[in-house]
Amino acid sequence: MDQEACLGLLDDTEMDSEDVGDPSAPAMSAAAYFRQIKAERRVTPNVVRIQNPRDEKRSLSPEAKKKKSQWLESVGFQKDVKTETPTTLIPSEEWRTAKCREFGEFRQKMVDRIAKTTPRIIKDMKSPDEDKWHEILLEKCLPEFQNIATNFPNHTGTPPAVPMVLAIPKKHLSQLIEHLVEWSSEEGLSRPIREWIYALLLVIDLPLVQDVVSALRTTDAK
Repeated sequence: MDQEACLGLLDDTEMDSEDVGDPSAPAMSAAAYFRQIKAERRVTPNVVRIQNPRDEKRSLSPEAKKKKSQWLESVGFQKDVKTETPTTLIPSEEWRTAKCREFGEFRQKMVDRIAKTTPRIIKDMKSPDEDKWHEILLEKCLPEFQNIATNFPNHTGTPPAVPMVLAIPKKHLSQLIEHLVEWSSEEGLSRPIREWIYALLLVIDLPLVQDVVSALRTTDAK
């Protein structure tokens, strides 16, 4: 943009003048504004140091620290206490590697099983809502799988047996994993929920959609 079109013709003598008048008064012309800017620049240090918050913290007097502490307590502030997981509770690298390899082998077996199996069509699993899914998986076993329910004593709902897992339409798998994660946040990461998540991950297509990955990370953080 043309400077002269915005500011008009500026006289060099006006620009170079060091007479800024009252520095607190607003500039009434472009030349006066530039003179004020130049004057401020002359008195500004070449290097400006930012105050370190740690220096400020160290400079507080005992009385000031006490008042600050009292105020934080009055507003309900609670300092986060950093806790570390004992090393004895962290799975070893060998254990994690073995479990990942085992999971990969199970997935391959399921791929072979899916290729040879015609999934059962169960009316209750065509388009259930979240409440219905909760009832099917965690509350009440479907009649079609009552004969194998005794093999899964930890489940009151329909157990994650292979015929049941393969009967779930693939279009529901991602949403169903998200439901299970949400239920775990409300009801706890129970064994039935853990086993159902594991079973669905054995048959779901890869790559996982971002919402499922995010949900699983939330479960891992718990």
